[in-house]
Amino acid sequence: MAISNYRNVLRSAVRGLWNGAIDTAQFDENMRMAISRYLTEAFNAGAKECGIKPDELTIDEQLALADILTAETAFVAGFATAINENSRANKGKLTPLFTRLEMWVNRYNDVKNQAKILTCKDIKLVWIYGDTIHCSTCLALHGKVKRASQWQASGIQPQHPPNDDLECGGWRCQCTLQQTDRPVSKGPLPRFRGRKMIMEVA
Repeated sequence: MAISNYRNVLRSAVRGLWNGAIDTAQFDENMRMAISRYLTEAFNAGAKECGIKPDELTIDEQLALADILTAETAFVAGFATAINENSRANKGKLTPLFTRLEMWVNRYNDVKNQAKILTCKDIKLVWIYGDTIHCSTCLALHGKVKRASQWQASGIQPQHPPNDDLECGGWRCQCTLQQTDRPVSKGPLPRFRGRKMIMEVA
């Protein structure tokens, strides 16, 4: 599975820097290559579900992908610093770094969902919660059907941290937006304030 491959590549980079097998420059290069390859793959996978091939992406969609990659790589230096500070040589533990790494891995699904929202246009998408403990806001959104453009306008998306609308913050969210033939849900989406639902219209 692509996301598993992404996790393995990122873990290899983290482990290498942690134990001194690679230096910071090599870590930076490995991370950037992995981000570019796998998040582009995620974006293309999301677009494919809407019948859009990579060479059919609009200029706006290509720019959106470029922005995603730029934003993600901006965090690499900070992560490298954290790894160096908690390296094996500094008697740091690898497990907490791998736990932190899962936030990076989860971006794969986030980017896939963003691509679907961008490329599906007015295709209907239903919010489906993932195989995990569900926060109250994700439970409220489960089963809601809206057009892709409506999801985009709402600003509410699975994963996509930091997300002030989701009680879980989106960091470890496993929910997805899936194409559906079900009727569009009536009324507006639930509204949240401080990650608490304040109104819901079915």
